[in-house]
Formats: sequence, structure tokens, C-alpha cells
Amino acid sequence: MAKKKKIEFLMNTDWMFEKPIDREYKEYKLLSYFQKMGEKLDRLELYPGFIELSLHLMNVQALIKDKKIVYTDKKLNNIDDEILVKDLKVRALPELSQDEMIEFRDILTFSAPRIMEYFSIAKSVWSIVFDSLDMKIKRNKKNILHPKGYFFYTENESKKTYVWEYTIKKETKNNPQSMTNINLIYFDEMGELTIPKIITTFSSFESKDKRMSPVFHMMSSGIFPVNETLLPLFKRRIAGLISQTKVIQRNQETEQDGF
Repeated sequence: MAKKKKIEFLMNTDWMFEKPIDREYKEYKLLSYFQKMGEKLDRLELYPGFIELSLHLMNVQALIKDKKIVYTDKKLNNIDDEILVKDLKVRALPELSQDEMIEFRDILTFSAPRIMEYFSIAKSVWSIVFDSLDMKIKRNKKNILHPKGYFFYTENESKKTYVWEYTIKKETKNNPQSMTNINLIYFDEMGELTIPKIITTFSSFESKDKRMSPVFHMMSSGIFPVNETLLPLFKRRIAGLISQTKVIQRNQETEQDGF
């Protein structure tokens, strides 16, 4: 079995401080990064590039405001792995000579607006894809808060269907943000199969979860890469609905307690 390839960013957030600290050299380095990102965006591949751009944006903002470097040492194993607030770290600038400090300021002045502008471009592509999505709950609508569930999507061109199962990790004090773990259980044309039959046959969940779990039908009016673009946004749509449902439930409980 082939070893799973690690997901790596194109450029570290301490790139400004890698030798040589020279504005002209760093301009070429940044433009090379944008060229690689542009090739991905031309193919409408959003992840993991959008996460990396977000990290670089936070970093330049921290450099401008606090003279601190924002970074993460989290290892990404999947294209759509998220970087949570708890995964972010901050460190002081390295020791710089007077000439290097002048170069750094020039590099930051050149880089910051361009990174912000490029992030805006990527965010506009993200918004176009997100707005193209639609979601319908096909089964167990009342069980949206069940910790396990399924979602499926049929490609517009190939007519092949992806079916995923997901598990929501419980929120904790150390990790107040929930994470969705997913597993692709089916990818092919449906033929004589139905979604319930696929779940029954291929899901790793116990029988009770297979019966109780909500099933979401994900759709897109556009044609986009599945793994690099649609799948991460499918997860966010489902996570957003679950979060919204939790808030509504808490509000209802609060109102009941008031009586």
C-alpha cells in the first residue's frame, strides 16, 4: 500500500527572514508563490491553497501590528485539513542587523498589500463556489445533531456518485471548535443501487447509526474539482447547519427555563 503523501505549503510564513534578506530577491520569491497559486486557482483548486493564503494574511497583519511571526507546526494529512485557532503559534522576529531590518521593512511594505489583494481574489473564487452549492436533507432531518451522518454528491459530467460518512468530534475546553472527520465509502455510478443500500452495504458505522444518521444531498450548479474544492466546502456547509441548529436548540431551552 502506497504511503500517504504529506500536504505541504508552498511557502513558510518566515519566508521574509530566510537568507538572503534582500527586497529584490524576496519580490521574485513572492511572485513565484503567486504564480504557483494562480495555476491552482486557474484550475479552480481552492484547498489547501486557501488555508495557506489565510495563514500568510494573518502573518503579515501580525508583522505590521506586533512585529510577530504567526506560524503553525501542524502536519496536514489531507487536502481539506483545517488549521484551527489552537493550531496557531507566535514567535518573535529573529535578530536582524540594522541593514537587514531596513530590508525587512521594505519587503513587508511591498508584500503586505499584495498578499491582501491576492487573498481577496482567492476569497472571491471561494464565494463563487460556495454560492453555487445547495444542500437538502434526505433522511432523518430531526437528527441533525447526531454525531454521525452521511452526505453524497453526483458529478455533473461523469454521473458518478460520491458517498461519504462523517463523524463530529465533541467540543472540549482545549478544542472549542468541532472537527468533522470523513471517510469516502463509495464512488461509482449508482446503477441499481440506492443511497440507503450503499449506506447499509459500505458504511463502517453500527446498525443504529446507519438508521439514525442524517443524510445530506450536496449539489453544485458549477463544475469544480471535488477533493480540492467541493469537499471542503461541503463539510463547512454541514458544519454550519449543525452549529446553527445547536444555537436554536440552546435558545429554545433557555426560553423554556425562563418559564
